Amino acid sequence: MQSTTNYLWLISDLLGQGATANVYRGRHKKTGDLYAVKVFNNLSFLRPLDVQMREFEVLKKLNHKNIVKLFAVEEEVGSNTRHKVLVMEYCPCGSLYTVLEESSNAYGLPEDEFLIVLHDVESPDSGPRQHPGGGSGEVLGLRSVLR
Repeated sequence: MQSTTNYLWLISDLLGQGATANVYRGRHKKTGDLYAVKVFNNLSFLRPLDVQMREFEVLKKLNHKNIVKLFAVEEEVGSNTRHKVLVMEYCPCGSLYTVLEESSNAYGLPEDEFLIVLHDVESPDSGPRQHPGGGSGEVLGLRSVLR
């Protein structure tokens, strides 16, 4: 079991992994509420400090219904290295990327579901659009959603 001051998670509850971090399903210690806990690995520290901090700052400023919310930035306790941990909104249904990876959506979404995604992604109030896979500057390509 891993933890920060206010959150805990099991390594076996892995939701996803990337080059510089793993994301786990975690819980608030007092309330038991579910959160996504992003734990940065040693490779992440090879990036310049300004690049590391940019993700924290951008997520703190974002407030949009289609972008995962950042609730806290804490440090892992009890480990030799005090890795930064992002505590974010937990999305039990996964991401759009997860939905598109399902075999039933191999050729895109059905029209009714596509129209919902199109509305959420392209509406004037939708703000910046991040690819479900994550990196900055990656804009969601609608061709990958169409049948």
